[in-house]
Amino acid sequence: MISVTDAWKENQLDLIVTEGFVEIKFEGTNLIFDKTHITKYTHSQDGCLLSGKLPANQISFSLDNSLGTYNPNTANFDEHQKITVRYGFDYNGDGVADEWIKAGTFYLTEWNTPSNGLETSFEARDLLAFFMDKPYYGIKSGTLKEIITSAISQAGLPSGAVVELDNTLSRYTAEITRDYSLAEVLQMCANAACCVMWQDRDGKLKIRPVTNTMSDYIVREGWAFSYPEYEVNKPLKAVDVSYANSESRELSVAISGETQSVSNELVTRETQAYEVAHWVAALLKNRKQVSGEFRADPRLDVFDKVKVESKYGVNEAVVITNITYDFAGSFRGKYEGRVGSFDALTNAYYSGDLYAGEV
Repeated sequence: MISVTDAWKENQLDLIVTEGFVEIKFEGTNLIFDKTHITKYTHSQDGCLLSGKLPANQISFSLDNSLGTYNPNTANFDEHQKITVRYGFDYNGDGVADEWIKAGTFYLTEWNTPSNGLETSFEARDLLAFFMDKPYYGIKSGTLKEIITSAISQAGLPSGAVVELDNTLSRYTAEITRDYSLAEVLQMCANAACCVMWQDRDGKLKIRPVTNTMSDYIVREGWAFSYPEYEVNKPLKAVDVSYANSESRELSVAISGETQSVSNELVTRETQAYEVAHWVAALLKNRKQVSGEFRADPRLDVFDKVKVESKYGVNEAVVITNITYDFAGSFRGKYEGRVGSFDALTNAYYSGDLYAGEV
């Protein structure tokens, strides 16, 4: 979670929060857009704490084009144009933001200006935009860290882009025998090392084990648009891990329930398969998920551990697995998370198959 001042936190406690701001900057140009230009804005983050699917940190927004500023015949935006966004609040009521925080760094993936439209729409996402739909042709064997480094070298990342890899990835060796995309390779390596993957607000793509730090963020009952909704999944009976393409090991968890299957050819040893099985089991035996909508303080990120208030009491530990902000003069948030007081959490399913490498 990004750090803010006490003034920011106190402002968010008011029943009527002060004026909010969104500023979008197209880096390397003189294009900067604020709430006077923006007609729609959404920022969404999605993560899987088992690395069973690719994460996503992305924005979509529309700009006023009533004057034909963005003519489809003349306007030209570069593919993967770098975009930075920040959020702010006006504490003093003078119409100017007194404090700003980073919202993130994104890369343009799509834009559309209808010839007869009044808006121009844009979509941009995290550094994974450079890894999608590109075949991996790097080294076929080595440590997971070496394999990821090989994938990174093929991605054509922009100058200054950073991918942070935890040393945990150096503990395991693997061999690739099939065809995968660069993004799938990153995801499979993360899963094989019991790591998660996400992009932070500084624009760094990170692959490392999830932390268990409790934040001071509270999704307050008074700020909710409706009571949080709960979903309790089926009990977990066992975890079955397929590895090295032909081997499998099953970890028994309970007498009855569902069996979770995990398949990843980059898990190459029996000891590693059991590590993955214990990791999955520790996460999935916590059965309660919570979701809701609220007036959002936009410093909340995916994988943050927070408190959520409800009419049934306070959920003391909820790890956020999805957060979406909509801005229309103020911030409205939607969240999903897993409830429990434990060292790790996940948003994966309890039954069916979970395949590392699934896009």
